[in-house]
Amino acid sequence: MMRNILTFFLFSICTLIGFGLFDLNHERESFNYQPADWFYYQRAYPNKEIPFQKYLEAAQKKQQLLAKENSSFDGAWKQIGPSNIGGRITALAVNSLGIKNIIVAGAAAGGVFTSGDGGVEFHPTMDNYASLSIGALKADPGDPKIIYCGTGEANTSGDSYPGFGIYKSYDNGSSWLQSGLTDARHIAEIEVHSNLVFAAVAGGLYSKDSNRGIYRSTDAGASWERVLFISDSTSAIDVAIDPSDINIVYAAMWERQRGPSFRKVSGFTSGIYKSTDMGNTWTKLTNGLPVSSNYIGRISIAVAPSNSDFVYALYKVSTPSDLSENIFGGFYRSTNKGTSWEKMPDGKLGNEFSNFGWYFGLLEVDPKDYNTVYVGEIDLLKTTDGGNSWKNITNSYSGSFDQQHPDQHALYIDPINTNNLVVGNDGGIFTSSNGGTNWKKLYNLPITQFYASTIDYLHPDIKLGGTQDNGTMKTRASGIDDWEVIYGGDGFHCKVDYTNSNIIYTEFQWGGLGKSTDGGANFYYGSTNGIDQNDRRNWSTPFTLDVLDPTILYYGTYRIYRSTDGAQYWSAISPDLTRGKNGKQGTITCISTNVLPDNNRVIYTGTDDGKVSVSTNTGISWKDITGNLPRRYVTDILCDRRDASVAYVTLSGYNQDLKNPHIFQTTNFGESWTDISDNLPDVPLNSVVLDYEEGLGIYIGGDLGVYYKRYLTDGWKLLGSGLPNSPISDLNYHQPTKKLVAATHGRSMFEIDLTNIVKVDEERKNIPESITLYQNYPNPFNPNTVISFRLLANNFVTLKVFDNNGKEVSTLVDGYKPAGIYNYKFSANNCLLPSGIYFYQLKAGNYSLTKKMLLLK
Repeated sequence: MMRNILTFFLFSICTLIGFGLFDLNHERESFNYQPADWFYYQRAYPNKEIPFQKYLEAAQKKQQLLAKENSSFDGAWKQIGPSNIGGRITALAVNSLGIKNIIVAGAAAGGVFTSGDGGVEFHPTMDNYASLSIGALKADPGDPKIIYCGTGEANTSGDSYPGFGIYKSYDNGSSWLQSGLTDARHIAEIEVHSNLVFAAVAGGLYSKDSNRGIYRSTDAGASWERVLFISDSTSAIDVAIDPSDINIVYAAMWERQRGPSFRKVSGFTSGIYKSTDMGNTWTKLTNGLPVSSNYIGRISIAVAPSNSDFVYALYKVSTPSDLSENIFGGFYRSTNKGTSWEKMPDGKLGNEFSNFGWYFGLLEVDPKDYNTVYVGEIDLLKTTDGGNSWKNITNSYSGSFDQQHPDQHALYIDPINTNNLVVGNDGGIFTSSNGGTNWKKLYNLPITQFYASTIDYLHPDIKLGGTQDNGTMKTRASGIDDWEVIYGGDGFHCKVDYTNSNIIYTEFQWGGLGKSTDGGANFYYGSTNGIDQNDRRNWSTPFTLDVLDPTILYYGTYRIYRSTDGAQYWSAISPDLTRGKNGKQGTITCISTNVLPDNNRVIYTGTDDGKVSVSTNTGISWKDITGNLPRRYVTDILCDRRDASVAYVTLSGYNQDLKNPHIFQTTNFGESWTDISDNLPDVPLNSVVLDYEEGLGIYIGGDLGVYYKRYLTDGWKLLGSGLPNSPISDLNYHQPTKKLVAATHGRSMFEIDLTNIVKVDEERKNIPESITLYQNYPNPFNPNTVISFRLLANNFVTLKVFDNNGKEVSTLVDGYKPAGIYNYKFSANNCLLPSGIYFYQLKAGNYSLTKKMLLLK
């Protein structure tokens, strides 16, 4: 099947009806948790929610590390895109009073961007804030240079961290100051009228939260008071001020509860409330509106600026058979400021919300025409007769105009010329100058949310990655703006044959494997011949290529499958490697392999329920090596290619009692594990890679940046400058060019050159030429080797050997030595040492030199 046909099919299915085993874009009941809850499940497991305060403490510790002198490699991260694909835009604010070219955009996980030229160029302004999750933006209508930003996306998307309150800008979003509500978690909407500001606080995403409700500030955000609270499970999801009478305020309240394994998006407390005294007291509106029931879901409200008698409301509802879904419930109009309501004809709206209407809240009225209303859901719809009929204006495109991306979240209507529209959706920002007849996409927005990535080994300028809601994408050449989508659905793991760049493997959610043999121009659905279609699979199903033979692949469900013919046929080579009981729960999340001298494959696996296993005979037998590892979601596992007994495990989640156990190392095939987290912030880690030429050279990516150490005796250091505070979902390292690539979940990809990384080792700088430490010989060795050094001047010398955990295992020299060349024999038998990597360190006066050696028994 041709690539473009497959991509169209996948996107069409995912946005319209979903199908069969794979719901390609949105929610699907899973074995243990909803797929879009996968991001949250990782970080909360084995608990039910992310500890909000612990993330804040970790962010503060990162800032402390950043502030320390010499704590960071002085290299700079380079944005490598994509900037032309986009990502989820959740909020917009546009300066329309004489400075129409200023656009301020909020991304789901990418922070705030500003443009001063109508969207030709965008610049990030919140990259170093604790959370880059944005829920709401609102400009002061009297002075649009003043903008309020509510952090924490409120669309109940599981892949966003909570926010840290409201921020305020006095310069069109170029800089921000904290303005309260630091415990709000997720802010859905802000309404501003001079010093009067209302905020709809949705509260915690996965927990009942006593902070939910409508908040009011009468001093432009300097202080806040809650003026409407229904319950700890009822979010404030929308708020609107009557522009002709600021005493009249409307609020939409939404009862919802959610956890990693369930979702309830409706309830009796959902409804519209009205205040006629600036929020002091409230009355629930019922005349003509749906009767309170357990099925009332998310509600949106909008007041017509040109005639505030007209108020509109959009209802979504659940069904008796499924309280986890929201379908279209009705479009309502009031012509008397909410005193009574009329249900308008369903028209096109009735079929447009699929089953995930809880994800959408866009409802806007034309500033000049109270009969013209816009509704955003999968598509953007418009009525010009007050809701009697609707037109879909999303896909009206031709010639040089662009087709909009599905899933609409934000809309700005120019009050001077209401034909000028700016819309934000899951694909970025689109503009129209003719009321939605045609659309133009705005570029230069690097806000793509990556799940996984890879580098074409033979052509390292070519990067690939799987993304949220934008499929799997690939660079055409090496530019930030030349990416293209090559495979549909949500994209996850992808691999390129390291001997033939034309062979590419990709997947969409639940392990929908695809294969291309022409560099991604065409894709064929990867054969699942031999894979049991009833196997439990992770939302991000892992697969990998063999390290020596790229026609051999490994694929993980709750067990490992192996293909020896380029994914044409698969055979199960393991039992259930999870903690699952009776065939329920637990999936494999990561796989790493190596080759032993006898050509047997070593295979390490990790799971979403905190289990690690290894096979040293190509899957014939397996061993549970979880040992003393904390029970956390295993995000990555990496076998050292120099020594198969050495492996690293990274964990998600947060600690309850233990200190920073997010990365562990084994040097004996998992017989024991050593915590090497050291001074890291207590934050989930997602990826680990090794540099096989520079010391230990270990690099880790997590939810608060990239860290590195070159020797186990070192502490962790922040790597480079210019990397946004967006979760690092994946790291890839190209050894020949020494380029490290970080794929972020919200700010696209970044690259850094590690050629000069050795310069950060201050204690190893300025070693005089009079001191030389030679590489041991033989290396690798078993059991004996010789370590040599040279002194051109008399000095006090120590020569010691350390294991890979930094523990001293032998002292060869400890005393004063005259100038000369020295040779010392080291025997592993004397210390009863196992195979593995060891370090020997020479200290002479105030200087030290360290080298590594490999023992192979």
